[in-house]
Amino acid sequence: MLQTIHDQFGTVGSIFVALLAFTLVILWIAAISGIHEYPYSDKRKLFITALFILFPPYAFFWLAKDMYRQYKILKLDKD
Repeated sequence: MLQTIHDQFGTVGSIFVALLAFTLVILWIAAISGIHEYPYSDKRKLFITALFILFPPYAFFWLAKDMYRQYKILKLDKD
């Protein structure tokens, strides 16, 4: 598999692909751990966690939405 990636993208490209994959995994784990900080019911946390695992792009959408929500809260606190 590594040989195929290296043949397809070259040395620099394969480093960027590995960095992108690593970043996406870290963000996915951050989204899963972030959902457990909210005061949702246990059933809703379980449902959202299962959704994150079965449909990983949803975790990135949720994380972006949460980051925007926190930005708005911080912006209102600053004013």
